[in-house]
Amino acid sequence: MLQPSPTESAPPIAAEAEHARRQRELATFGSLLADSSPLVQREVRRELERRGKQALPLLTAVARGGEARARTAARAILLGHGRSRVAARLAKLALAPTVDLERGLLLLSRFEEPELDVRPYMLAMDAMAAEVLKRLEAGPGLPSRAALLGGYLGRELGYRGDAEDYHHPDNVYLHRSIVRKRGLPLTLSALYLFVARRAGLRAAPVALPGHVILRVYEADGRAALLDPFHAGTALSDRDCLQYLAQHGLPFEPRWFVDATDRALLGRHVGNLHHSYRQRGLEREVRLLECVARAIAQRTQGEERA
Repeated sequence: MLQPSPTESAPPIAAEAEHARRQRELATFGSLLADSSPLVQREVRRELERRGKQALPLLTAVARGGEARARTAARAILLGHGRSRVAARLAKLALAPTVDLERGLLLLSRFEEPELDVRPYMLAMDAMAAEVLKRLEAGPGLPSRAALLGGYLGRELGYRGDAEDYHHPDNVYLHRSIVRKRGLPLTLSALYLFVARRAGLRAAPVALPGHVILRVYEADGRAALLDPFHAGTALSDRDCLQYLAQHGLPFEPRWFVDATDRALLGRHVGNLHHSYRQRGLEREVRLLECVARAIAQRTQGEERA
């Protein structure tokens, strides 16, 4: 009989037995996900969530081929894991020395769908920018940069605000706004901004209280204001002052400066937090609060510097 050499170790029997025990235990939890008792389901889900990555292979298998009730429960737990990972990445991004708003919003889109492929949405913005650039290069006699951008995105493509279901998460997520052509003022202003940047235009959001608009700089250094929520219509300074007066707000010079990417990401997270709170999704609310605290922490540090 062959004997193991002195340099070889015996099979880790104890470790294998422990692994098998854990797998049987997790399989039991998986079967209980199909239990009709809400109490049983709640306790099982809590235990599987507590076990974290250890339970992911089982949950993935159940989500693909278990009973209908078990599939639904497994997918909900997996979604929670995915959203926790995305929230952690968002907090890390928020604490970085610089923040790129487009990267932040595309990462935020994965909070809705953790496995989302964001490349089609980036390609869509590339195509919009290519059309804007082609028109800019067409020659003299064209409208201003601001009018061209607003006319193309707002009136031709039909991007405008969703006044009917204003606080729906679809209006916060950039990828959903690109597809639906509807969104919040901030989401649409971000879309305009990303298209403008791709086309080589200088532009910046202006974060009025409750309503973000876009400032587009012309070649001669002058600037014009657009309202993406209202299909890219032009705004004057007087229009903005009237908006403030209608909402009982005094004039504050800080509201009219070009907003930073970090500040806008924080505002975007706040919009999504509000939307999920309205829907009673407390887990998502807690995760977004962690991201918001990271943004506030970095912002306060910069203000003190």
